[in-house]
Amino acid sequence: MITWNELVLAEPRLRDLEEQARAEATNAQGDPTWSFSAYWSYTLRPAVNLLVGWKRPGTDQPQLRTEEAWHATISHLIGLLPEGEGALAS
Repeated sequence: MITWNELVLAEPRLRDLEEQARAEATNAQGDPTWSFSAYWSYTLRPAVNLLVGWKRPGTDQPQLRTEEAWHATISHLIGLLPEGEGALAS
């Protein structure tokens, strides 16, 4: 099983994405309009697709182009975000 640290060693830009997710979590606290679905769909998933998983461009770092890498990445990053939707989110 690939770990978050192994992923970051292979793709250092994941650390930046982690910092962005932590900042998003902080900004989302108490914001009734914050939407996990919107953040996931329009920000996080497109950024992850460029770095890990079967949609990763290029042929370098083949361990990053696996389903295992994709799931480990999204599990880690989603775990940093608040649960649920904002009260006013649609």
